[in-house]
Amino acid sequence: MTDDTANTSCHSKGESGGPAAPGDIRETAEEVFARHAHPSLSPSLWKDREEPAFEIKFQVDEAKARTLAAWAQEHLQLDPHADPARDNSYRVHGMYFDTPALDVFHRSPGYKKKKYRLRRYGDDVMLFLEQKRKSAGRVAKRRIQIAEAELERLRELPTDLEWAGRWFHRRITLRKLEPSCCISYQRQAYFGQNAEGPLRLTLDRHVRCQPADRWSVVEVPEGLPRLTDQVLLELKFRRHLPALFKTLMQDFSLTPGPLSKYRLSIQALGRDTKNGRLNHGAA
Repeated sequence: MTDDTANTSCHSKGESGGPAAPGDIRETAEEVFARHAHPSLSPSLWKDREEPAFEIKFQVDEAKARTLAAWAQEHLQLDPHADPARDNSYRVHGMYFDTPALDVFHRSPGYKKKKYRLRRYGDDVMLFLEQKRKSAGRVAKRRIQIAEAELERLRELPTDLEWAGRWFHRRITLRKLEPSCCISYQRQAYFGQNAEGPLRLTLDRHVRCQPADRWSVVEVPEGLPRLTDQVLLELKFRRHLPALFKTLMQDFSLTPGPLSKYRLSIQALGRDTKNGRLNHGAA
């Protein structure tokens, strides 16, 4: 889908010598491969290898979110996967991993900087295995796309040493991670580019969660309560705050703050802070 497909040489060629399609891997020299990126690619996935980018987060009310969307429509480009029937948005579904004691949530030693999740866009039959690393305010992501049927491989020792998801399996096994919760939301996304690389603005609405009781990325039913009535805004860029985003923050009086959909979800599910189990008596 968009937001985060791996990436990137905009000059790679197809086998016939023509330009490569976005997302295609092509040989650019003998045994040297690169991925042709769509310009809507998330800044944290702009390079073939992980390279950190900045993500600044905000919470805004619906009225301001609509004004921000109008601003983005004027200054940036609409994500190519936007669905006019969904107010130029698309659905995102994720399954997040943690230990039984919620070491990721509690930021225990060895679990502070990395999160692991599965992601599906809409009703796509393909999924992404993702590692998200955050350090010194910068974010880097590594991901690989697999078919849904391949999820079973995460539950057992892979025998195929060439399987693309083997690195993900190895990391969640070493950390004793297991499915923790599922999160769904509706995303509007806009993109642009400056001299340092891609820029991205996203607005996430209707964020809902439920416990993950199986190895499957499911859509959280619309009937479940939302994590927040606010709209979650993210500004993403490569190295320095772009003048465009600086002006946006000033003109709309935007104040950034820490924000994690996963942390909001665990709190909303009423998890016992001692052992990570679901507290069914919690609100």
